[in-house]
Amino acid sequence: MQNDGVIPDCSSSGCWKKLGERRCCDFQQGNYIVLYPGELDQARADGLSMAHLNIIDADYHGGQKVVCSASKTASCDDGYKPLDCKSYPFFPAQPGRGEVDLMVKGKKCPLQVEHLAAHAATVQDAWNELIDLDPVIREWLNKVELVGYTEPLHPFLEAELPEDDAIAA
Repeated sequence: MQNDGVIPDCSSSGCWKKLGERRCCDFQQGNYIVLYPGELDQARADGLSMAHLNIIDADYHGGQKVVCSASKTASCDDGYKPLDCKSYPFFPAQPGRGEVDLMVKGKKCPLQVEHLAAHAATVQDAWNELIDLDPVIREWLNKVELVGYTEPLHPFLEAELPEDDAIAA
């Protein structure tokens, strides 16, 4: 994912003020993050630091479940940033046999759809590229259990934009 999960409107939307001057990416540690099958191995092969990721389930449906212990969660202590983190506040809904076209949104993110539409499209593209490269990842997505996410949004823009904006899109 090219933008590394950065949502430009986070700093200008008033989001930080709503969260007491902290960012969503400064999440409450102890929540788990999921790594898709092969993600951990690829990060290690690329020589990226993973010192901040503590594995709590080494075989989570073929991937891993980890807890972050970074002191600077927004930058992952300059280590590897998992796709789950880059994707936040989104995660693919279970794609079944097809592509990722449904997204679920983290309930803690206060940003509105006008701030998230481009990010949702980027996240959707990133996950679809992965499942095109490795069908095992699609199978894994169909098994991942998420906590603290909304029901699937389909399609994201039509489900969330006011009617006038949906017509213009």
